[in-house]
Amino acid sequence: MPVIADIEAALIAHWAQFSRWPKSELHDEHGLLRLETPIKHLPYNGVIRTRLGETADADIAAAIERFRARDTPCFWFVHPSATPADLGDRLLAHGLTHAASITCMSLELADWDPPPLPPNVRFAEVLDDRALQTYSDLTMRYWQIRVDQQPLVAELQRYLAPGKVPGHRYLALSDGAVIGKGYVSLAGPPGVAAIYGMSVLPQARGRGVAGALTTTLLQRARESGCHRAVLHSTDMAVGVYRRAGFVERCPLALLASSASWPDH
Repeated sequence: MPVIADIEAALIAHWAQFSRWPKSELHDEHGLLRLETPIKHLPYNGVIRTRLGETADADIAAAIERFRARDTPCFWFVHPSATPADLGDRLLAHGLTHAASITCMSLELADWDPPPLPPNVRFAEVLDDRALQTYSDLTMRYWQIRVDQQPLVAELQRYLAPGKVPGHRYLALSDGAVIGKGYVSLAGPPGVAAIYGMSVLPQARGRGVAGALTTTLLQRARESGCHRAVLHSTDMAVGVYRRAGFVERCPLALLASSASWPDH
């Protein structure tokens, strides 16, 4: 199905952007597309595409050992077209644990009618260093980044600053205080936008902020000439995206070598 191919391609393109940072590496070898960074915290090292054959178990073991030798926890996406078909079971057998079940979704922008935004929330694109630092702080709060790793995460965010990657960061503000963030990536297939990095502070949830932030990102995607938007959602957020008009397309499993994957 073309829409599932777009979802996978957008996901891969988004994570590949991290390799623009000189301290990162993207390795495409032995059927695995592997991201490596010096950040010793999830989600900055992992396998984002898998196409393995007869030597699957040996290749899985070698990849996991490479992360272990670098003392970096890793994630592994089990996407719809991943091979072998029993990849998830093989990863479990190699010591990874199930970290999250993700629902991949899509929305056709030509058919989308944006709802009105709430009057008490303002949405601002991240365009300067101060806003970027705020966005970076929210990212580290969401992922519960250890203090000793925060300078590297901030450095990565600065290197991928506005104008350096094909995408747009937004902040949600209420009464002058930042209460959420989101990112619309344009790195994937032409005409396909992808929404990532969505988070709303706990004290601001239940007020429609996530839905309004989604609307803001979709409007930016349509202004950029996109005809389709895709995303992958946690179980908690599926309802938000359904109400925005997204349709479930396929599951995606996420495994990790550490139990520290945040559960929001």
